[in-house]
Amino acid sequence: MRNKLTGFVLSGLLITTTNGFSQQEYYPFETSHFHFIDYGKNRFTLFDDSSSFSGFYKKFDSLLQYGTGQLKIVHIGGSHIQADIYTHRIRQRFNEFEPGILGYRGFIFPYRIAQSNNPVNYRVEYSGTWTFCKSTQREMNCLLGLAGYSVSTSDTLASLKIFLNQDSTMHFDYNRLKIFHPYTGKDYQVEVLTSENCVAQIRNQRLGYTEYYFAEFQDSIELIICRTDTLQHQFVLHGLSFESDDPGITYNTIGVNGAKLESFLRCQLLGNHLEALKPDLVIISIGTNDGNTRKFDADLYRHEYMELLTHIRKSAPDAAILLTVPNDSYLFKRYINRNTEKMMNIIIDLARNNNYAVWDFYSIMGGLNSARAWYDASLMNPDHIHFNKQGYMLKGDLFFAAFLNTWEGFLK
Repeated sequence: MRNKLTGFVLSGLLITTTNGFSQQEYYPFETSHFHFIDYGKNRFTLFDDSSSFSGFYKKFDSLLQYGTGQLKIVHIGGSHIQADIYTHRIRQRFNEFEPGILGYRGFIFPYRIAQSNNPVNYRVEYSGTWTFCKSTQREMNCLLGLAGYSVSTSDTLASLKIFLNQDSTMHFDYNRLKIFHPYTGKDYQVEVLTSENCVAQIRNQRLGYTEYYFAEFQDSIELIICRTDTLQHQFVLHGLSFESDDPGITYNTIGVNGAKLESFLRCQLLGNHLEALKPDLVIISIGTNDGNTRKFDADLYRHEYMELLTHIRKSAPDAAILLTVPNDSYLFKRYINRNTEKMMNIIIDLARNNNYAVWDFYSIMGGLNSARAWYDASLMNPDHIHFNKQGYMLKGDLFFAAFLNTWEGFLK
């Protein structure tokens, strides 16, 4: 263990604990203020049984106060998540909240190989010829996992490099690496180039990954994919997870451009991979693409959401679950979209009936047609669906403020 906290200080204020929770007088940052945002609603809505979130916040409190334990968060969604702008802002806020808290990068996918936009906070380089498969493809013929993408190669010699630290505000390193890939008995072999630093290698065939343990911490990886036998056909990659045994917070993001609920239901290995990540909190942010239609089917949306939640609960039975309501957006980039309010009602109802929590960002941002106000304030792109960088940074700050506001409720 490289680091241990014995208490934490915010701007000179010593925080103490009673009854297992920290007592706090103020937060260490302020969010930007706009007249169209309903800041009074910015918290997680909890229902009858909040025990899962009570346990989650206790682990957070223990990490802050004593420097013990790990907190693992998995955030699943569409293009808002794949871009990893507002979610990386949340990651930064966790890291800044208390100096000395270590943060770990967790799960990533090399989107660049799949000819898609890669988050700017890590860099991907590769060689060889690769093909990709994506969960939004209706006629796909591949096995997919949590990432919603896979890339595969039949090149007799291909390579992949990942450089974690492209963001100067945070430093990520790891001493454990999970490589998610299927086992068919006819797969190419993976060679870790820093093999002299690799002290152990364990294969988990049930959950579909190989885990590597390293003697020293490192912040990049280079893999050689090679054919070592004529019976081997290809190598398929479902993602990588950069981890550590040290106390800290891991904010995993899984995003698929254009994804709907049905897209994630096509991912047969989603449950296995989610189980391997062992989340304490699962956040679901799906609906923008489901609602971008003139023929929104509320019953189908409810049914598919319930089915996805069933898979998640089976794979992470002890995790707290947070459902987020999509942002207001324009239908076909032109028309006011009333489907989001319908999705909001379904999401809140599902959360109430199953004791999940809700972050109602739709109402917080201003409700129906608030996308226009965000665009007029230079916070949203012309499509009135996606935010620009400033808008995503604000959304990340609002989420973290909601996290703290809800935590404060458990402190009282």
